[in-house]
Amino acid sequence: MSERSASFDVRTSTSVSLDQAMGRRDSVEIPVEAPLAMPVQPLGFWQGGPRRAGALIPDMKARRWALGLMTLAMGFAGWKASYDTIALGGVTRLEAVVLVLLAPLFLALSLWFCTAFIGFVVLMGKPKDPLGIDGDAPMPKLHTRTAILMPVYNEDASAVFARLRAMDASLAETGQARSFDIFVISDTRDAQVALAEQACFARFRREANCNVYYRIRKENTGRKAGNVADWVSRWGSAYEHMLVLDADSLMTGEAMVRLADAMERHPGAGLIQTMPMIINGQTIFARTLQFATRLYGRVAWTGLAWWSGSESSFWGHNAIVRTRAFAETCGLPHLPGPKPFGGEVMSHDALESALLRRGGWSVHLAPYLDGSYEESPSNLLDFATRDRRWCRGNVQHAPLVALPGLHWMSRLHLVIGILSYALSPLWFVCLSAGLISRALMPELKKAAFTMADLKAAAHALIDWREIQATAWAMIITFVLLFGPKILGTILVLTRKGEVKGFGGKRRVAAGLVVEMLLSALVAPMLMFTQTRAIVEILAGKVGGWAAQRRDADKVDFKEASSAMGWISVSGLALGALFWFTPDLFTSTAPILAGLILAVPLTMLGANKVAGLKVKTNGLFMTPEERRPPAIVRAALGAACEPPIRWFARDGRPIGPTSEVRDAA
Repeated sequence: MSERSASFDVRTSTSVSLDQAMGRRDSVEIPVEAPLAMPVQPLGFWQGGPRRAGALIPDMKARRWALGLMTLAMGFAGWKASYDTIALGGVTRLEAVVLVLLAPLFLALSLWFCTAFIGFVVLMGKPKDPLGIDGDAPMPKLHTRTAILMPVYNEDASAVFARLRAMDASLAETGQARSFDIFVISDTRDAQVALAEQACFARFRREANCNVYYRIRKENTGRKAGNVADWVSRWGSAYEHMLVLDADSLMTGEAMVRLADAMERHPGAGLIQTMPMIINGQTIFARTLQFATRLYGRVAWTGLAWWSGSESSFWGHNAIVRTRAFAETCGLPHLPGPKPFGGEVMSHDALESALLRRGGWSVHLAPYLDGSYEESPSNLLDFATRDRRWCRGNVQHAPLVALPGLHWMSRLHLVIGILSYALSPLWFVCLSAGLISRALMPELKKAAFTMADLKAAAHALIDWREIQATAWAMIITFVLLFGPKILGTILVLTRKGEVKGFGGKRRVAAGLVVEMLLSALVAPMLMFTQTRAIVEILAGKVGGWAAQRRDADKVDFKEASSAMGWISVSGLALGALFWFTPDLFTSTAPILAGLILAVPLTMLGANKVAGLKVKTNGLFMTPEERRPPAIVRAALGAACEPPIRWFARDGRPIGPTSEVRDAA
């Protein structure tokens, strides 16, 4: 087997400690340190600072006023139609609770819809990036150095380095590989995985066009945020920018060069965040997310960029950051108080973007830049596990919204992040109050609502304006929920090249309908899992931070029932209870279906064989899948290469010294 076709693994039967795996440090593995001070920020105190000029848009205030008014108008329309429906025969106390809780729910849905609508309008025209990032322009020449940071934690080393080799080769094609250095900054705790990382690194270093380095920490203090902060404090002053990735990230050389060029041209920019497209979806669940993100994620992303301007947010990966700006503003302290609000900052990215903006640096999205990719969890269980981690981090932001010195847009981003999880328990309480109220409502009101006896109630009870309000409530809710998806689909259908990439109009339409159905079924399940997560987190049960499974190809009945069985049982119990109240059963049928099917849907969505059949039939096809970009082909092809086993003459795994390089 040739050197370039080899990947590495270890004999898992051999026991080795992490200290042994770390071994001694080699001067070639890490560069000479170039320290950069990264002081811990006093979050509760801010005396002001310089206001650097970002790429501000002159009419940004008008844009935000327009969005705010649109959101309020749409949200009020939905709430008013619901009020007119609920208020038949008067408003009970429980119905008053429902109406109060419906207000934030409709506002959130309205913001989601209006953002997507604005993005749709922008994309139907000829949009220009405010930072001047243009994929059709000649390749710029860079004058600064950028570090590419790949943080890893117990990941599949072969897959990680396959992606790095693809990115390195793509950078070489731009002719500017020497403007980038690649750092694999490991927090791996598993000794066998650490050995595999070092073996793969030894081979990668031989092949790479960029300078490449590897560092493993003895203690993973602060998790990913601490990992990046450690790199900044040791090597940050040698690099103008750092391009932060995740273990499943993939970016083209052109995208990385254009991001670095934008940072050079805009010295007031502190961070530019790209929109990663999901690739390599194998299971039905992953393919659904991949299809949805590609089909209509960009309308929401473009709308968000339109109104957030230079006060945008950070997703923690596939983004370029000005190293000096990050060091002087983003040193995160331990938060005071007990968990979940105290301790290490969990969802560090949103807070870091807020601190960057507080320090006078602008934070941007790059909505029109192609070439940024990531992978998604392969099944609902792993998605829910990751969702719980994010939930804990976002809940932790609640007391941070009031930090002094933050831009009001940064506060809004933090609030939106909190609401993205708080809305689930609000929806749960709202539904519960509505169902109890419906079951206990007086006969007069029940007759008016269900129109059970039209002849007897035609004149006394039936108000056709209220019936019309019910229809309007359903229509408005449908538009707010599914409008962004329909707008994204319309955008694709207006572009012949993209329609072909999705497999034709019929497959686009079929994918839209099936995805909407699946998302409607999954939504009640997520309501239950997120509500439970919120309750447990607030009760102090914060849980751990395990490595993410990225390649699970199935979930058996035992695992699915253990994690989701309580949801299916709840759905069956509610269905049996409502069976004797036909109007309740009918009105809750879509929610009950999602709850009852929680276990089988989890199993089906995680099945890679079923995902392959769906792929074969062309459902959920995306342009990147039908005609994969070169970097995607390179990364996936290298990850699928057969491994060779490497070990010393005495049968022991080889450590991270010259022996590994010789073996490579």
